[in-house]
Amino acid sequence: MPDWINSNSIHNVLNTLIVISGSAAGFDFSALGVSPPFAGKVVAILGLTKLIMNGIRDGIPGMVKPQPPVK
Repeated sequence: MPDWINSNSIHNVLNTLIVISGSAAGFDFSALGVSPPFAGKVVAILGLTKLIMNGIRDGIPGMVKPQPPVK
């Protein structure tokens, strides 16, 4: 990924969207127009997006190697 893209921030936004979408899939939010199947698809797409971003940024070996401790 280009250096100007803050992939950590994108991951945090995607994580937030996954939690919100997962909540919609786990509870009845049909009054808001969100069906559980649609919410499940959103969660799957967001998760796949994160995996693709990791693969582009770190490569397959980088996705499984131990990460350094957070400072």
